[in-house]
Amino acid sequence: MVILATALLGMAALTSSSIKYNQFSRLRATGLSLVTDYAERARANLVGFANYAYTSAYTAGTRAAATVDPTTAMTACQITPINTCAAAVAAYDQSQWLTNVANRLPGGTAYITTELTPAVAGVAGLPATRIMNVWLIWTAIEEQSGFQQTQTCPAGANIPTDANVNCMYFRITL
Repeated sequence: MVILATALLGMAALTSSSIKYNQFSRLRATGLSLVTDYAERARANLVGFANYAYTSAYTAGTRAAATVDPTTAMTACQITPINTCAAAVAAYDQSQWLTNVANRLPGGTAYITTELTPAVAGVAGLPATRIMNVWLIWTAIEEQSGFQQTQTCPAGANIPTDANVNCMYFRITL
C-alpha cells in the first residue's frame, strides 16, 4: 500500500509539472505570434518606425473582452504630397496590439525600444537598419520554491523586485 501510495503521489506531481510546463510553452508560442504580428505592422510602416516604441513603466495588463474594437479610430491624414499618416498608423497599430497582448497573455504588457542605424556613407541604395527590441511581460505561473527561471526584463520598465512576472525578449531587424 505504501509503495502504491508513493507511486501515485509521484505521478500526481509529474502530471502537475507537465501541465505547468505545457501552459508555459503555450504562452511563449502566443508571445512569438504577437511579436511577429507587431514586427509585420512596423515593417509595413517604415516611415513611422520610430513611433512603434512603447516604453511605459510596467503595469499588469487586464483582460478586456469587448464585443467591439476598443481601439479609437485613426486621426485624419493624407498620403500625398507628403505622408502624414505614419504616426497615426503607428499609434493605431500599437493600441490594437497592446490590447491583443493584454487579452492573450495573463497580465500581459510590453516594453519596446527602436533603433535606427543610418546606412554606411558612400554606399548607394543601402537602406538604414531598423532594429526593434521587444520585451513581452506577463504574470508568471506559480513555481515551486527553489525553482527560479532567469528573466530578461528591461530595466526601464521599472518592474518591482517582488513582482511575479515572466519576460520574453526579442530583437528584430527590419
